[in-house]
Amino acid sequence: MIILAVILTLLAITKEASGLKGNIALNGKAYQSSNFGNTSPQRAIDGNRACIWTQNSCTHTNFNMKPWWRLDLQKRYKINTVTITNRRDCCHNRINGAEIRIGDSLDDNGNSNTRCTVIASIQAGQSKSFACNGMEGRYVNIVIPGRKEYLTLCEVEVQGDEANEDSNDDDECS
Repeated sequence: MIILAVILTLLAITKEASGLKGNIALNGKAYQSSNFGNTSPQRAIDGNRACIWTQNSCTHTNFNMKPWWRLDLQKRYKINTVTITNRRDCCHNRINGAEIRIGDSLDDNGNSNTRCTVIASIQAGQSKSFACNGMEGRYVNIVIPGRKEYLTLCEVEVQGDEANEDSNDDDECS
C-alpha cells in the first residue's frame, strides 16, 4: 500500500512539473499599469497557480481606466496558447472582457498589438487556455479596454516556440 502511495505521489509531481515545462513565461519580465499595495507583476509568472490573494501569488493593479499587464518574453515567439488562472476568493468577474494581445510594439504600452482573443469569462479559481495559433511577438499583453477596473492575474502561462528570424533560406551562401 505504501509503494502505491509513493507511485501516485510521484505521478502527481511529474504531472505538475510537466504542466510548467514549456511555459516560456517563466523566463520573462512582467510589467503592469499600476501596483495595488505591495504586489508585483512578476507574481503572475511565478509558476504558482495559487488563486487566493493572501497566498501572495496573484498580481493586482489599482482601479484604473484600461488596466494592463505585459509580459516581455525577451525575444520573439510563435505563441500557441496563453493560459490564465483567475482569482478564487473574490472578484472573478473582473477579468470579463479583457483582451490578450501579442506583438512587438510598445505603442500604448503594448496594448495596440494584434488581439488574440477577448476573454468572455474564467470561472473563479480556474485556469483557462486561449489559442493564439502561432501569433508572433515578443510581448503578451492582457488589458481591460474601455472601463475603469482592477486587473488581477494569479498565473499567466505561455506556450510557444521561438520564432525563426531568418526563415529565408534563399540568402544562404553555398
